Amino acid sequence: MSRVKLYRGIDQFGNIRSGKIEVPEGVSAYELLISQGIKPLKIEDVSESLWSRELFKRKPSQEDVAFLLTQISMLLSSGLNLPKALETAIQQAEDKRIQQALLSVKEAIEKGEPLHTAFGKADIFPEFFLEMLKTAERGENLEKVFEIAGEFLSRMAQVRAKVLSSLTYPAFVILFSLLSAFAVVKFVIPKVAGVLAGLGKDLPLITKILLFFSKLMGYVFYLFPLFILLFVFKGRLISRENIDKYYLKLPIFGKVSFYFQLSRFAGSLRMSLLSGIPIVRAVSLAIDTVTNHYIKSRLKEVPKEIAKGKSLAEVLKTTGVFPSLFVGLLATGERSGELERSLELLEKLYDQQAMRKINLWTRLAEPIAMLIIGILVAFVVLSVVLPITEISSGVKR
Repeated sequence: MSRVKLYRGIDQFGNIRSGKIEVPEGVSAYELLISQGIKPLKIEDVSESLWSRELFKRKPSQEDVAFLLTQISMLLSSGLNLPKALETAIQQAEDKRIQQALLSVKEAIEKGEPLHTAFGKADIFPEFFLEMLKTAERGENLEKVFEIAGEFLSRMAQVRAKVLSSLTYPAFVILFSLLSAFAVVKFVIPKVAGVLAGLGKDLPLITKILLFFSKLMGYVFYLFPLFILLFVFKGRLISRENIDKYYLKLPIFGKVSFYFQLSRFAGSLRMSLLSGIPIVRAVSLAIDTVTNHYIKSRLKEVPKEIAKGKSLAEVLKTTGVFPSLFVGLLATGERSGELERSLELLEKLYDQQAMRKINLWTRLAEPIAMLIIGILVAFVVLSVVLPITEISSGVKR
C-alpha cells in the first residue's frame, strides 16, 4: 500500500523542487527522492500539510520577510560576514518562526552548504530569492542581492496593504449594517408578527418579505461552517484555473487583479535580469510570482519557447494574455537593448492603473455603501412601523 507525501528539495541542477510523491510500502520517502536525484529539504504527510497550510498560515508575512532581508543587507553593508549578520538578526527578531528559520540557515551555512540550499531549508523565503543567491558568490555583491529582494517584497506588501485598506471601510460598514438589519429582522419583527397574529391581522407585504429573508438567513447561518469548508477546499472541488479565469471577469476586482499580475510579472522579471539570472530561468521565476492560476497555465510553455531562440515579446503575444501595450513596449525594449528599462516602465504603468481603479472604487464605494445602508434602514423601519400601526389601529377598535 502506497502513501502520498509532500516534499521540498533540490535537484541535481540546484533548482528548488516541490510537489507530491507516491511512496510504496517499505520504502522511505527520503530514499525515493534521493534515487530520483532530489535532495530533500522537507517531507511531510499530505493530511498534515493540508490543514496546516490551508487553515493555519504559519509562515511569516511578506512584509516581515522583506524587513528581514533589508535588515541583513544593512548588516552585511556594515562589514559583518553572513553568519555574524544572521546571528545579529536572530537576536533582534521577535517572531519565533523567523528565529527558527534563521537558526536553520546559520547551521547549514556553518556546515558548508551552498547559500541557496541553506536559505531553502528555512521555507520562508521566495524561490526567486533562492535563485538570486546562486548568482552571488559568497561575500561578493551579497548585500545587493538581499537589498533588491527586500525592496521588491516590501513594495509588493505595500501594494497589498493599500488594496486592503481601501476596501476595508466600505466592506466593514456594509457588513455591520447587514448584521444589524438581520438582528432586527430575526428578533424584533417575529414578536410584532406574533402580536398581529393574535389580533387576527395580516402582515404587510414588506414585513412578509423581511420575514422570508430572516428564515433564509437562518438557514445560511446554520450552513456557515459548510461554506467555510467549501471556501477553504474550493480548489479540490473546482479547478483553480476555472475559478481564477472567472475571477478575472469580475467588474473592478478582476481588472485590478489582472493589472497587479502584469505588474508583478514585469517587476520580478526585471529584478531577476538585474541579478544576472539567465533569461529563460528569469522568465520561469517571474511566472512563479503570478498568483492567478489561469494566467500561469497560459504561460507554462513560455520558457521552452524562449529557449528555442524566440523573442520574449513574440512568445508572450501568442499566449493571448498580455495586452498589446505590454507586448509592444517589451518588443521595443528588446530591440533597443533596454529590456530592464521597459520592464520597469511596465511595472510602474500597471501599478498606477491598478491603483487608479482602486481609488475610483474607493470614491464610489463610500456613497454606494451609504445608499445601501439608507435603503436597508428604510426597508427595516417600514417593516416594523407598518405592523405597529396595524396593532395600534386594532387596539383602538
